[in-house]
Amino acid sequence: MTAPAVPGLICAFGFDCLGRGRRLAEDKIAYPPAGDGEWLWLHLNFADWRCRRWLSETFGFPAELANRICDAPVHQHVSAWEGVLFGHLADFRREFDADSTEFAWLHFALGGRFLITGRAKAVQSAERLRQVIGAGLSFANPAGLLSHLLSLYTDVLDTALHRLSDELEIIEDHVLDEHHRGERKRLMLTRREIAQLHRHMRAMRRALQTAERASIPTPGGFALTAARLSNLDQDFADMEARARFFHDEIDAKLTAETNRQLFTLSALTAAFLPPALVAGMFGMNVEGIPFTGSPWGFWAAAGLCALSSGAVVLYLGLMDRS
Repeated sequence: MTAPAVPGLICAFGFDCLGRGRRLAEDKIAYPPAGDGEWLWLHLNFADWRCRRWLSETFGFPAELANRICDAPVHQHVSAWEGVLFGHLADFRREFDADSTEFAWLHFALGGRFLITGRAKAVQSAERLRQVIGAGLSFANPAGLLSHLLSLYTDVLDTALHRLSDELEIIEDHVLDEHHRGERKRLMLTRREIAQLHRHMRAMRRALQTAERASIPTPGGFALTAARLSNLDQDFADMEARARFFHDEIDAKLTAETNRQLFTLSALTAAFLPPALVAGMFGMNVEGIPFTGSPWGFWAAAGLCALSSGAVVLYLGLMDRS
């Protein structure tokens, strides 16, 4: 069956019996494939609502299954429907200028002779998979292709883990060197990224493990991905604990610095309060002010101010030693 127009098509690859992939033009997409052992990978943009009808007409999906595959999910999951494995898992959003760690949804449907992936926003794993197929990497079946797709997600997670760990080490060096004034905001951004990655990673691991406990037939690569995510889970938990500790350390240092500044300000206030009182008394416009007729009256008043300040400073010094 040939489909001259595929709504939402991003890329399509046909694989021969040896697992070698070749890119297909839109008018060359046929399901089921003509040759024995051949199968398809289609990557679609599910923002195009016509994809639902096309999936139903081309692959024979019931309307409910096509809707469940294409609809925007609320959580990560892996399910099965009469021999079709489908689900929604986490991926990273792909930007035109650079890769990011922003969350994006990856939709998939796996059958014996096809793998359909879809998204509403561009994802990194599908683009990386297209590149490795173009480089000549072969896959025995659609299940192996999907397993490799999930491994690409964990590769990006592992890279992000090392990058964030290096970032925390730089922040730690600055905190220990007392150069922590600009590190609070930097640490907050790092903690936010760690928490987001950890949250989505745990959700994916939970989805894969739930499918395994429910005896849903999944590719062998799913178990390997779940095991790798379990190892990364502990690493991310350790990083979150380190980031929280550094945050507390920065807060403690800022609090200590603020206390020192407040103590200095309080000491200056206390030192200048008695002279201000003396100057205020001598500045009153009333009869009987001492030294008004004396040529050395100003110096007597200045001496009283200095003496009162010296007494306060001496008192503060004695208090600090006790």
